[in-house]
Amino acid sequence: MPLYEYFCPTCKDTFETLRPAPQADAPTACPTCGQPSTQRILSLFARSVKTTLSDTAPVGAGGCGCGNGACGCH
Repeated sequence: MPLYEYFCPTCKDTFETLRPAPQADAPTACPTCGQPSTQRILSLFARSVKTTLSDTAPVGAGGCGCGNGACGCH
């Protein structure tokens, strides 16, 4: 079930709600003030990236874990 973000123009609060996609634009009550006049807003999303152990410095090697020292930690 997708997670949608909403804005309440009454109390200026933003909140997230899990809802089925067909109900994304249906009115939902603000959990702060209870007003049903909320607006769905565009949310950013995150994507996890799988890395291998070779991408980081070995433990105890004095590295920061950024890989090849190119990040400026050294």
